[in-house]
Amino acid sequence: MNKQEIERYADLIIKGGINLQRGKGVVITTGPGTYYFARELSKSAYRHGASYVQVLLDDLDVLSERLKHQDEDALKFNPHFLKAFDYEFVSEGWSHIRIDSTEERLDHAPLDGAKNQILGKAKRQFSEAKTKKLMRHQLPWCVCVAPGPLWAKQVLGEEATTDDLMKVLTPILLLDTDDPIKAWNEKASLLRKRQEYLNGLGIDALHYQSSKSDLRIGFTERAHFTGGSETLPDGREFFANLPTEEIFTTPDNLRAEGYITTTKPVEVLNTTTEEVRFVFKDGEVVEYQAKKGQDALDRFFAIDEGTRRLGEVALVDETSPIAKSNLVFNSILLDENASCHLALGEGYPSALKDGATLDTKEQLQQAHCNTSLMHIDFMVGSPDMKITAHTRDGRQVVIMENGMFTF
Repeated sequence: MNKQEIERYADLIIKGGINLQRGKGVVITTGPGTYYFARELSKSAYRHGASYVQVLLDDLDVLSERLKHQDEDALKFNPHFLKAFDYEFVSEGWSHIRIDSTEERLDHAPLDGAKNQILGKAKRQFSEAKTKKLMRHQLPWCVCVAPGPLWAKQVLGEEATTDDLMKVLTPILLLDTDDPIKAWNEKASLLRKRQEYLNGLGIDALHYQSSKSDLRIGFTERAHFTGGSETLPDGREFFANLPTEEIFTTPDNLRAEGYITTTKPVEVLNTTTEEVRFVFKDGEVVEYQAKKGQDALDRFFAIDEGTRRLGEVALVDETSPIAKSNLVFNSILLDENASCHLALGEGYPSALKDGATLDTKEQLQQAHCNTSLMHIDFMVGSPDMKITAHTRDGRQVVIMENGMFTF
């Protein structure tokens, strides 16, 4: 990749992704293999007026060593200065960028699954206040990817290079356009039109049908589809994911009946899962079986009760640039934007009418918005997927046929 190309991408994330405002701080989380992009993001942030940039290193190889040598009490420890860091992050309106760990997942020592669950749960509880602000879109955040040599080989084959992968990613990221930020704003406009159509139907339930799925999911009257760019309390827009192709909403966490099967690999607690079949009754996962990663799912469902219920329903059709690439990227950011997906765990209050007023767990539960320390997307879309909307006035409207939107 040439310098101009990577700078252009970094500028897209800073100005289009988090929509950085002059005088605000930025936190960037990266693994060692993608640190080069964190550096470019930092430079771009300062060029665009950041007051301070903090890069946090998330090293899975170091994590492996910690898990090996620490007991349960030690794994639960989080230093108090991080609490002060979170407080300043929230109170000063900082932004967070996370670079997906596509390189690190392919180059680390084994992780003790049981201990990793303990550590992860403690970290999420420790930073729960900050996470809630981000999940409610009260602070800007963006998840992105950065190509690297190991990931290139995984996606494209043993002879592939980082440059080869960047060539694949360039049109997906709209970096092949004259003005990528303008192009993403136009994409957001298209996604808004799809949202408006679905929100106008008055959907009570969606029925998913394919050769491997037959699931009906219900919604409260407060639910509305959103996606593309998100809106902050001050009216500014940002992109929580770049790229993004999805429109999504928050389901009624008590209403899901039937079964559905994942169609792409998903990382659960740093472990790959494949072909997972979930069976739902009264909104809860009552059975599950995976071709790969069963132990990781066992640990996931042990974290809290909310992991067994749905927190998000997202629609993506087979015309998305990622889907048309016919590649499995082994990155949730990319693969979820190639396929319809469902998330188990925390719901998005921002996808509910007056969701910003739902401040407590009790209020969220009364609104049938799921609560959990976790939120993991599972891809379920396929070329034979049919989705029928059951409306509150008794109509049945097919909104997706053979994996394609009908509107």
